[in-house]
Amino acid sequence: MEYGPLPTPPPTPDGGEFQSPALERLVRALSRLPGLGRKSATRIALYLLQTGRDTATELTAAIAEAAAQVHHCSRCGAITEQDPCSICTSPQRDGRVLCVVASPVDLLPFERAGFYRGRYFVLGGLLSPLDGVRAGDLPFQRLRQRVIAEGIAEIILALDASVEGETTALYIQRLLEDRPLALTRLATGIPVGGSLAFTDEATLERAFQFRRSF
Repeated sequence: MEYGPLPTPPPTPDGGEFQSPALERLVRALSRLPGLGRKSATRIALYLLQTGRDTATELTAAIAEAAAQVHHCSRCGAITEQDPCSICTSPQRDGRVLCVVASPVDLLPFERAGFYRGRYFVLGGLLSPLDGVRAGDLPFQRLRQRVIAEGIAEIILALDASVEGETTALYIQRLLEDRPLALTRLATGIPVGGSLAFTDEATLERAFQFRRSF
């Protein structure tokens, strides 16, 4: 005797496809992570459940520990556990050179490559009026105050090659046009529309070495 396909189970009370509301909540939580759709979130959730409680418990503990201990450096905005971060407090760093990036992840390629020995300032985003990100939403005034207080001699704008990056760079140029400093940008090498966070070290170093005046 042959059987037909199993009928599709009715949706759970919270609107999911699983008979387990707890599993449905886990999938929904995972699917909110960047780059994860529902299918990928479902695979991860099932993997965590199938590998036993140890993996899930370890992951839960790691997330809780990171949430409790990791924060933004109050001086530069980098991700750190100590405040100020080790980059801001290192005597081996050139305190008169400041590299401005949009996101904490954008300084990671510089640190991996190891050629940059100045300090950083993380904006936390780029100007994008269409997305509701305006000048008052980003710490431009804190950047200006730091430039004045620390006698910054050079600002390196390491921003994505995008419309938002260009808009932000122009705003910073106008913000600091009265200051006696060199304002430079990364040279060609980083593709237009490309993300700085995913640029390889060799391309990033060439762009850094051949940066041009603003």
